[in-house]
Amino acid sequence: MRILVVEDEVKIRRGMANLIENHTEHTVVGEAKNGREGLELTELYEPDLVITDIRMPEMNGLEMIRRLYEQGSDRHFVILSGYSEFEYAKQAIRYGVDDYLIKPLAPEDVICLLDSIQKKILRERSARLQNSPERELRDLLIQNEYDSCKIREIGEALCLPVSGTFRLLCAYTGCASQEERKQCVQRFGKLRGKFPEQRFYYFYIENTREFICLTENTNWESVKGELERKLLQNVLYSHGWVWTENAFEGLENIGITYQKVREQYSYGMILGDTGFISKERIREYRPGTYVYPANLEHQLQTAFYGEKKEEVYEAGQRFIHYMGELRVKPDQIREGYMRMAHFMLSLSQEGNRRLYEQLLNLNLMKSMGTAVTRKELEDILNREICILASGLSQRENISNYTIKRALDYIRNHYQESISLEKVAASLDITPEYLSTLFNREMEQNFSVFLKRFRISHAKRLLKDTDKKIYEIAKEVGYTDAKYFNRVFKDVEGVSPGDYRALQ
Repeated sequence: MRILVVEDEVKIRRGMANLIENHTEHTVVGEAKNGREGLELTELYEPDLVITDIRMPEMNGLEMIRRLYEQGSDRHFVILSGYSEFEYAKQAIRYGVDDYLIKPLAPEDVICLLDSIQKKILRERSARLQNSPERELRDLLIQNEYDSCKIREIGEALCLPVSGTFRLLCAYTGCASQEERKQCVQRFGKLRGKFPEQRFYYFYIENTREFICLTENTNWESVKGELERKLLQNVLYSHGWVWTENAFEGLENIGITYQKVREQYSYGMILGDTGFISKERIREYRPGTYVYPANLEHQLQTAFYGEKKEEVYEAGQRFIHYMGELRVKPDQIREGYMRMAHFMLSLSQEGNRRLYEQLLNLNLMKSMGTAVTRKELEDILNREICILASGLSQRENISNYTIKRALDYIRNHYQESISLEKVAASLDITPEYLSTLFNREMEQNFSVFLKRFRISHAKRLLKDTDKKIYEIAKEVGYTDAKYFNRVFKDVEGVSPGDYRALQ
């Protein structure tokens, strides 16, 4: 039995987890310190049983149970309560709470209660196997626990020979709508009618956004052709679904096969528009040479500095088109998108602190790191492009023409020895006045802006050229290489040499 413990007191939470792990055969899949974390971990780990305290910060245990109950969750629940909360605990019965434990906890009471709930779950599972074996198969894949006895039971309920040959089809559905999912189910329903001698079992896994189908391996070429005509070549394909498949021997190998098929999703960035992705197609694929389009960074930078909103957008679209034409390794596609996203983030940092913080809050790098399809990468970058371009509109609205002239001066002279006094003199104003304007309009002082501006250029030179560090230091306005090293580390957290090595 998979158990989640939700308790704000660390000693009680850890004590409960240790008791379960050391004195029973059950597994503690997670621990949460309040109801909000409990909701997240329940969705993530799909526990069989949630043991929860009542009074906790942010969200109490009863509220957590209520929300799960309203979502249709079929988890089992046990309430932890003190004598003073006993009446309150009984209110949870209407949400399907199985039982309660009174603090302080006696180990024998906990073990006895868990044994009782385990028997209850086994009875329910046996009933479900008769009524919904596909759901049991789904739970098996979610929980990643491939017990041979349980697989044999599921195979018998599905009327599948345990030692047979099977085909597992998996689709990453991305942000599919309910209507698209409905279409998918309808197509598989028609497939059952067209191949009545063959069994098809299919279902969704909500938290990973996957559609799964298990079938026997007979007539695969005919089934595959029908699916490609009726499913892959319609509206579902255009919404970024990625279909993968593998054949395997023996139903007990379904777990291993499921993990392998999921690993094939990344090739959807390259092969997803041409049918099912199989291990054979991946072996046959010959990636070309990967060249990052550094020239498009330059075009984007020129448009951004020139405050040309449409050209910023167009440069971003040229990048997306270029990446769409590449036939390289999937991780190189992801690396290219992440590199461009980081470059755009650096541009915003140089020119508009508020815009930079807005982009930073989007967690773009994290989103790209977990993206599965090329379409997801495109959508994330398009969102960044639109925000960057909209930021130019904000900059164009800066009423103070003096600041615009100061920024132009910095862009044209940052390689030289410049200072607040020099820039102020070129504008025929006092340094004090320029400093006040800079802080007000740019939300950072002059020296910080200049330092970040220079380091940003230095980073691009470190990534894209073989120039020596002292040459780069001079090129961005630092005559003393040691001082440049110190400033770079202060801004980036690593030395210029280490930064280059990490690229």
